[in-house]
Amino acid sequence: MKNTKVNLVRLILLALSFSSPLLTVSAQTNPTDVAALSLLQINFPLLALISTGDPCLPTPHFWLECSSDTTPRITALNLNGAALAGVLLPDFSAMDALEIIDLSNNLLVLEFPDFLANFPNLKVLNLANNFFFGTIPISLMEKSINNTLELTLTGPGMINLCFSDEELCETVPGTQTNFGQTPVLIDPLANGFTINGVGK
Repeated sequence: MKNTKVNLVRLILLALSFSSPLLTVSAQTNPTDVAALSLLQINFPLLALISTGDPCLPTPHFWLECSSDTTPRITALNLNGAALAGVLLPDFSAMDALEIIDLSNNLLVLEFPDFLANFPNLKVLNLANNFFFGTIPISLMEKSINNTLELTLTGPGMINLCFSDEELCETVPGTQTNFGQTPVLIDPLANGFTINGVGK
């Protein structure tokens, strides 16, 4: 008799789950954004632990900002000082509505990911106080010079970065070279970055 009652309760709950919105959890945020965000949560399990359910509805996770569309888009990642650590940053560029990416003050030790240049609406990119190295796509520098992107690459651990569309920075660290396809070295202790000796 006890097993019969348990099975009956399970059947009722199962039936209600198909009819009651209170008992279902369905992602209403843009599914492409949700899939890309899940890559970050898999790579940084702490993000999955502190935030569950739909990322934007009914209210956004505290480290996200979302649009007010019927199907919301994720517009900001605010992960300053979020204890992110590792040598891999998964490609989350499918979140192409992002306007703000703040990964500052973490322990990310990795080559600068080219996909960070692939966000068409990006207005703020803050990577300060991590340990990025390698080449940064020149398109990011151009956007910063044109004041369409606030780019922050400061910090003592950001000493092996340069702007270039080539695979390697062949200039000597600490030198400055001409703007263009030639690598442009960054002064990580300046306010932003330095181009041809002029602080940005």
